[in-house]
Amino acid sequence: MDLEPNGDEQQVIDAAADYLRGALPLERFRRDGEGRFTARLRSDIAELGWFGMGLSEEAGGFGFSIVEETLSFREIGRHLGPNAVLGICLAARLAAEAGQTDLAQSLVAGGHGVALAQADPNRPTMRLYDADDADFAIDLSGAEARLLSLDGIPTQGRACLDRSITIADADLSACAIAARAPVAATLRAARLFTAAMLVGICEATTDMINDYAKIRHTFGRPIGSYQAVRHPIADMATRTFATRQQLFLAAVSCRDGSTDADMQAATAKLLANEAALLNADANIQLHGGIATTDEHDAHYFMKRANVLARLFGDRVLARELNSMAFAA
Repeated sequence: MDLEPNGDEQQVIDAAADYLRGALPLERFRRDGEGRFTARLRSDIAELGWFGMGLSEEAGGFGFSIVEETLSFREIGRHLGPNAVLGICLAARLAAEAGQTDLAQSLVAGGHGVALAQADPNRPTMRLYDADDADFAIDLSGAEARLLSLDGIPTQGRACLDRSITIADADLSACAIAARAPVAATLRAARLFTAAMLVGICEATTDMINDYAKIRHTFGRPIGSYQAVRHPIADMATRTFATRQQLFLAAVSCRDGSTDADMQAATAKLLANEAALLNADANIQLHGGIATTDEHDAHYFMKRANVLARLFGDRVLARELNSMAFAA
């Protein structure tokens, strides 16, 4: 099975990468102070069709498959694009599945921001990601996927390691439900898209240190010529390749409706969690002291990887995979 992107899929990748490089370079984190998601940016991304790429034309989408959508999220991860795109894409999918066509079309058009809601076992409130510009929150913690209205809901802001992402706590028990459906399909997409962003981080950090190892010299030689540097880079490249191939397999499984699609998506997320964190850490270590400073870009990838690894299953994911394997 050839899992590499074909010509049409490569065009999707190139278009996403070109936009992110031009409109959202990493320098924005310093230039804008935080590089957070704004209503204007949401409108610009809606014009590109990202929010409805995998939806049917009837739902306001563009009729691509979940594979193309996954490849776009991979580029968002590679370029540290706005994490808030994820919530809107998932909400549009949920609204379409629930038969709320008007709501789905409004979300695809960029009419609403959507926060990601994460249950906290230690408190009754839920943690919201990117709620500052959100009209809704999407909750995938139960048997149903629910799109909840945040109208009139007070929030308590929290600090986030990645300053481009806002975090808040809120009691969502009284929220009106705008759309609901069985959780399986939306959770599967959530894990797949989050894994894609983590794979993008794996690729970006590997490329970053590989390029640096060629131009940084010590004792008259590039540091990449030393085993202590080149062997860890090889480990990073190997992790990236293995995780990327699992991501591609999961995306194809989800597109084709395979019986093991849930397991493949969960496996992709579990592998990507570990690989992105290890690669981001190795990138900092191999760069040396400069990478521990705020002026270097390496820390941005570590911070984003830590946030993404905690979404839609981290430690509990391994237990879920064991259950899926035994059930099969």
